[in-house]
Amino acid sequence: MAEPEIRPTALPPRRSALDSVWAPGLHGTVGSAGPALTISRRPGLSAVQLDARRGRSAALQTALRDTLGLALPEPGRAAAGGEIRALWHGPDRWMLIARDGADLHDRVHAIVQPVGGVVVDQGHGRAILRLEGPRVREVLAKGTGIDLHPRAFAEDAVAQTAVFHLSATIDRRRGTGCFDVHVMRGFAQTFFESLCEAAGEFGYRVA
Repeated sequence: MAEPEIRPTALPPRRSALDSVWAPGLHGTVGSAGPALTISRRPGLSAVQLDARRGRSAALQTALRDTLGLALPEPGRAAAGGEIRALWHGPDRWMLIARDGADLHDRVHAIVQPVGGVVVDQGHGRAILRLEGPRVREVLAKGTGIDLHPRAFAEDAVAQTAVFHLSATIDRRRGTGCFDVHVMRGFAQTFFESLCEAAGEFGYRVA
């Protein structure tokens, strides 16, 4: 008797952890100058954690620089090479982010595995919010002790810290008022609700 043909089942589309609480529009006390903060999601991103085995950090960095043009950042910093952004996440550890469709995991794995690198897919485990506006520092300061002033936290600075009592990564992006905040997917709703509460007095927009 012939074995029945087994056909692969397509995975369902990735859902945001914030779908149930996301409410686009203006909220809080919005003044005549408009919202002081805009909160937006960053969907459609791939993320992988990259670790160097003991003693292999230099070889790993050379391999990525030679193949992708990506210079892995120093502690507390972020760097970009092509379509990939790298965030320092600890000694011999980085988070790499790119648009979905870039085959990020497979590309990086093929480069670093021969020289002692380990790649773990994190795309389904993280939520990334982009915060922009003139009062973004005041809002974040309500939940973290990190000094976010431009003199102390320059463009492309990265910090692993607690924000509203949750473990998070703060990535300072372009200009003076743009930050990406990465949190674990399971805590994304709690973080978003705390963020909205902190931003209420300034007025904010959910994009």
